[in-house]
Amino acid sequence: MTGNLGDRFKIAFGFVAAKMSTPLKAKGFEAEVEQPQNSQILLWNDKTKFDEVKLYRDKIEFDFAFRQVAEEYNTVFATPPMLSFSRQKKLIVTSIDNVDDIERVERYNTSPYEIDWKGLLIDMDNHTFPADKLKQLNEIFKFNGIWNVSSEIFDALEITAVYISEVQIEFVEGYEDTIAYSFKMKAIKDLEYQLLTQK
Repeated sequence: MTGNLGDRFKIAFGFVAAKMSTPLKAKGFEAEVEQPQNSQILLWNDKTKFDEVKLYRDKIEFDFAFRQVAEEYNTVFATPPMLSFSRQKKLIVTSIDNVDDIERVERYNTSPYEIDWKGLLIDMDNHTFPADKLKQLNEIFKFNGIWNVSSEIFDALEITAVYISEVQIEFVEGYEDTIAYSFKMKAIKDLEYQLLTQK
């Protein structure tokens, strides 16, 4: 795979996979790590694994995945997203008069996960502006309903569906064929969404 994804992620999101530097140096690639502008290192073996994510509804399906060679990228929509999750407990807390450091929790429940989803859209075929992918991304956001989602991470967190509340799109300097995007999502259950839309 010769798409030079590391530089794209660095420019789009401001970081690189720094944890790779120590094991690369240990394998004799110290010069390449210290002077990356003079070299290109491509790593792929049976232990390399990325969590592939599927976003789908009805008969529409989008795959977010890596492929070993560039020619296979036409089988996926985008690279796997970088994900972060947060959630909170909703508590009703009552203070006790004249008692310090003690509170009574009368009722609580747990909020759904809020999800930050970041990724890249890349035209790996012609290396031109990915207008078709941008149009599809816009359609994903415009859909006013829930998206089913599946991946090892989402399954572990028991998230099966999400709705998208916000999108941000940026262009990656120096890479005409690449668009950086981010979604803000919230995990949701089918019944919860139905009640929400009926209010």
